[in-house]
Amino acid sequence: MQPVPPATTVQHQAPVAQQMPVSQNQQMQAAYNQQMGYQTPVQSASVTPVANTVQPNWKIKMADKGLFFTKVAALLITVLTLGIAKPWGDTMIIRKWASNLSIDGRSVTYNGTAIELFGIWIKVLLLTVITIGIYYLFWGRYAVDRYIDSRLSWA
Repeated sequence: MQPVPPATTVQHQAPVAQQMPVSQNQQMQAAYNQQMGYQTPVQSASVTPVANTVQPNWKIKMADKGLFFTKVAALLITVLTLGIAKPWGDTMIIRKWASNLSIDGRSVTYNGTAIELFGIWIKVLLLTVITIGIYYLFWGRYAVDRYIDSRLSWA
């Protein structure tokens, strides 16, 4: 048997447009990339960062005494009815909070009713009892929040 001569490989490298590295870290990175055969990306145009990002302007009138007294009234209603009228108290608070809210100069209104909210509470309670708590863990605890979010609208 004759010995097989070692195979020689020829690497074809495309011309690489190199930039002058600025720092020592960039020099080391450029040397590593060249040794590994990586090509540096060719930049066709400079990228300018966006400087003017628009942030929404939120205004909530927190010092409004009406919201404080609304919360006190809702608490009294809930306590006096042993929790049965909590949806009515929550509706009062959410409606007052939404009337104090302004986003980019536009006001928000709450169009929900306490009867609908009470119906959601009953539905969640019944399905939680039937499913031994599983409904509440996965869906029920979000039902009231989904209802409230669906009833908020721009004025």
